[in-house]
Amino acid sequence: MLFVNQNDYPDMSYPTDTKHPDSECMTHGTIENAGCGLCSCCMVIDRLTMETLTLEECREMSMNSGANHEPGTDMEILAPVVAEAYDLHLETSNNMGELIECLQSGGCAILNPGGDREGYHGLFTSSGHYMTAISYHNGEILILDPSWSETKFQTPMRKGRVREAGCLVYATPEVIIEDTENRRPRYFLFSRECDRK
Repeated sequence: MLFVNQNDYPDMSYPTDTKHPDSECMTHGTIENAGCGLCSCCMVIDRLTMETLTLEECREMSMNSGANHEPGTDMEILAPVVAEAYDLHLETSNNMGELIECLQSGGCAILNPGGDREGYHGLFTSSGHYMTAISYHNGEILILDPSWSETKFQTPMRKGRVREAGCLVYATPEVIIEDTENRRPRYFLFSRECDRK
């Protein structure tokens, strides 16, 4: 099972926020500070196909499609491009039941947590983030979080809200619902056509 951690790529360029050519995101953007969406796509392809999508290839897809027009990655642009390139079915959803059904049917998903908001401290991010959900079992969703570190979930505001097994992060549906409350769409659902029959 492939795990791609954006923190491992502080020197790999990824310019975003193309509308502002002189912005920090354009002049000094990297996978480490803006590549969670790319990492998530690479993990989806590894999980659902016999092929490999490298970070370099995914970066090119993002830039060629204009998914890097804002700071970070616009998954509403990139996800369809990736799905088409690898013959995957893609749907977006805001419904936890549909996410669970996708995972139980052999698919996986990119989750879209939105971070801090009034009265709420973001679990997976303080602003915006993407991460890959690969399975649902015993009331928990297994997540590959591209910004995972040994200390990320040990801070006072995060400790105890997920279960960890190394870089594998387990969260309840309720936790995911709350953490994606301020994002639309919440979930990008990928599946193989053979799993849909």
